[in-house]
Formats: sequence, C-alpha cells, structure tokens
Amino acid sequence: MKKAIIVLAAVVAVFNATAVNRLYLEDFTISPGETMQVALILENEELFTAFQTDLILPEGLSVVQEDDEFLLDLTSRNASDQAIISKLRDDGALRMVSFSIGVKPYKGNSGALVIVNLSAAEDFTAPATVVLKNTRIATTEGVEFLLEGDSCEVTMICDQPVKGDADGDGSVNIADVTYMIDYLLAGCQTSFHSQNADVNADGKVDIADVTTLIDYLLSGSWI
Repeated sequence: MKKAIIVLAAVVAVFNATAVNRLYLEDFTISPGETMQVALILENEELFTAFQTDLILPEGLSVVQEDDEFLLDLTSRNASDQAIISKLRDDGALRMVSFSIGVKPYKGNSGALVIVNLSAAEDFTAPATVVLKNTRIATTEGVEFLLEGDSCEVTMICDQPVKGDADGDGSVNIADVTYMIDYLLAGCQTSFHSQNADVNADGKVDIADVTTLIDYLLSGSWI
C-alpha cells in the first residue's frame, strides 16, 4: 500500500497528457440481468507503472463483488508484481489504483490492462453512460500525467437471450465452445454473454455448460 502512495504521489511534476496516452473503456452492450466483462484499455507512449481512476457507473450497472472485493482482473500486460486495489467512494465512484511493487512498467503500448466484471440489474435501462474521471498515470521515472476524462456508451439488448451464443455474434457454433473454455480458463473475455452461456440454466457457467453445448452441436437438439 505504501508503495502505491509513493509511486502516485511522489512525482516531480504533473503534465497534461497528449492524445497518445489514454485510459478508456469501449462502448458495449449488455442485457438486463446479465454479467459480462469489459476491458479497461491503456494506450501509452511512455512506460507507465501505475494509474488511478474513478469509475462512475449509471444506475442499474455495478461491478461484481466476491468476498466483499470488487472483481477486477489484471491482464498479461501487467508485470508479475502488479496489483490493483479499489474502494467505493462517498460520491458513488469506484476508485481503482494499480501499481507495481518493483516499479515495473506495463507491457506494450496498447491493449486491455484490467478486466472489469460488470452486472446489470433486472431493471437496468439504456442507453446510459459510463464515465472515467480523475485519471492519473505515473511513469517508471516518477512523472505523473493527468489524463482527460473519458466515457463510453452502454446499449441494451431487449431480445431474449440466444441459448449457447456465448460470444454474442447471433449464432451458436464451435466458436462459442472455444469462447466458453477460454472464459473458464482465463476469465478474461471482454464481451462474454453469461446468460447465453448458462445453457443448463443452473445460474452459473461451468464445464457442465460446455458439455451440454457440445452435445447440442453434435445432436442438433438441447437435451
């Protein structure tokens, strides 16, 4: 924890970031009652090692919690000693702080940095807007950049879920099997449709759903 404060606070200067450096979420679509994963993406010109941002969600949309912890998954762009902590603020924003104990940089210059697990309430309505603000990001040399606020648009699927269509492309095929297996192994699919993937309707997605989907593809009917 002290390392995080040192990295983010003990900087030599604060600069306005250029358009090259950006932390953002892409627009996404979610159904009422659905849980899905959305990627927090970093595009960077410099070598960064830490960031802070406030995530503001519309009513009816929330970050999934497990054992009182918000489910935020680090991707392979993070160093082995990278960590992320979060706290719900009084204004309703979820503050996320990412840092490296050894001040190691994020890998690469573009791509998903954190996977945010989101859940839509049964009465969620869209279109809606997700906002990122108070975003600061620090280089390995202790220089802090203040990034412009960002936002993404959320739309809603009102149709009935398509059973087995885990990737949400409108069809059920072997790609959905692969998508479900990747999700179970890594948990990092950015647009995983859990309602569709729960093919045995037991309220969770596990290997039993994969088996049921394979049986469907072989036989042509749901057992």
